[in-house]
Amino acid sequence: MNRITLAATVAAVLAMAVPAAAQTSVSERPPAVITVTGQADVDHAPDQATVSFSVVTNDDNATRATSANNSAYNALVAKLRAAGVGASQIRTDSYDVTFNAHPAEPNPQYAQRYGYVVSRNVSATTPNAAGVGAVIDAGISAGVTNVGAVSFGIKNNRGAYNQALAAAVADADQQAHALADAAHVRIVRILSIGSESAQPGPRPLPQFARVAVAAPVPTEIQPGALTVHASVTVRYLISP
Repeated sequence: MNRITLAATVAAVLAMAVPAAAQTSVSERPPAVITVTGQADVDHAPDQATVSFSVVTNDDNATRATSANNSAYNALVAKLRAAGVGASQIRTDSYDVTFNAHPAEPNPQYAQRYGYVVSRNVSATTPNAAGVGAVIDAGISAGVTNVGAVSFGIKNNRGAYNQALAAAVADADQQAHALADAAHVRIVRILSIGSESAQPGPRPLPQFARVAVAAPVPTEIQPGALTVHASVTVRYLISP
C-alpha cells in the first residue's frame, strides 16, 4: 500500500528583474526559481525476520561449561535448520566465558550463575516473516536460555527506497506545477535535485521472558508493514 504524505515544506522564490543600476545587464540577473520539498511514505510488507537467542551454561569446570554450551548450540542449529533457516542465516553475534566465584552467602532473591559461565548470543534470519513463530518455537524446543528481540526487515531495501524516492519526486513535481499555475509562470526545467532520507530499518518487538520449556501452543506473530520514507528538494527554473 502506498501512502504519499503531502505535508511538504514549500519555499517559492521568484527573483524578479529589478535593475539596480543602468549598467546592470539582463545576463547578470539571478534566475527566477521555485524550490519545493517533496515527501513520500511507502508501506511494504516485511519479507524477512530475525530472532535472537541466548545460550548460557555454567559449571565449576571450564571444559564442562564450554562443552555444554557447544552441545546446546548444536541442538539449536539443528532445530533452526529443520525450521527452514539456512546455515548462512545462523550467526553467532557474541561468545563469552567468565568466572563468577561462589559467594559465601548467596542471595536467594537472585538466580545467579556461578563458576565458569559461558554465554553465546545467536541470531537466525528467516525469509518467511509470517512464519517467525516457528523459528521461535524451534529455539525454545532446543533449550535456549532466552529468546531476545524479533525484528522484521525488507530484503531489497534499495528497491523499496527507490520507490519512495520516485513518489517523493512526483509529489515535488505536483507542488511545483501548482505554484507555477498560481503565480502565472511557466516551469522550464529542473535546476537541481537532492534527497535526504533514511532507508527502512528492522522493526523490533518487545523481548520475550526467559524460557525453560517448549510452548504448548505454537507461537504466532503478525508482522506489521514497514514504512519507507523519502524526501527530495527540487529547484525549478521558471519563466513568465
